[in-house]
Amino acid sequence: MRCATSPLFQKFAVRAVTTQASPQKLKNRQIKIEWLKAQADWTHAVTLTMHRSEGGHGISNPEVARRCRLFLNRINRRIYKHGTKRKGFRIASVVFLGNGPYGDHPHAHLALQKPADMTHEAFEQTLNVMASTTKGLGKEFDIKPYRDEGWLGYMVDHGFEGWIDQATVAAVCPKH
Repeated sequence: MRCATSPLFQKFAVRAVTTQASPQKLKNRQIKIEWLKAQADWTHAVTLTMHRSEGGHGISNPEVARRCRLFLNRINRRIYKHGTKRKGFRIASVVFLGNGPYGDHPHAHLALQKPADMTHEAFEQTLNVMASTTKGLGKEFDIKPYRDEGWLGYMVDHGFEGWIDQATVAAVCPKH
C-alpha cells in the first residue's frame, strides 16, 4: 500500500466530493426563483413531454422551444381569439427545457397564470385540449395547480441554460 503523500496516490486517489452547494450558488438560485415568482401570480404547473424524432432520437432544444411556443400561442388564441394578434393579449408564462438524465427525454416545465376572468377548471380543460392536440407534443403531459415556489426551484434546478426567454412573458389581458 502506498502512503497518502505518494504522488501516485495523490493523483489517483478518490477524493470525497462535497454535495452541499456553496452559499453563493444557493443565493443565486434564490435570486432566480424570486425573480420568476415576481413575474406573475402563477396558477398552474405543467410538464410537456415531446414526441421523439424519426429514428427514436431526441429532438433538438430549438425544436422543443418551437413546440412550446406553438402550445402557448394556441392557448392564447383559444382564450383571447383575435385579441392575441390585434392587441397582444397573452397569458403569463415561463418555460424551462429538460432533456432527462441521458439527454434523450426532451420535455419542458412551464409555470402559467390563468386569466383572472377564467375558472381554474376551464383553464385546466383548455390546457388539456391544447396539450393533447398540439402537433409534436407527446401524449405525456402533467397539469397541476401551482402551489408554491418549489415548482420554480425545480425548474431552476434543471438549469437556467434551459430557460426559454422568448416564452417567458408577462400577462397582457383586456381591462375588466
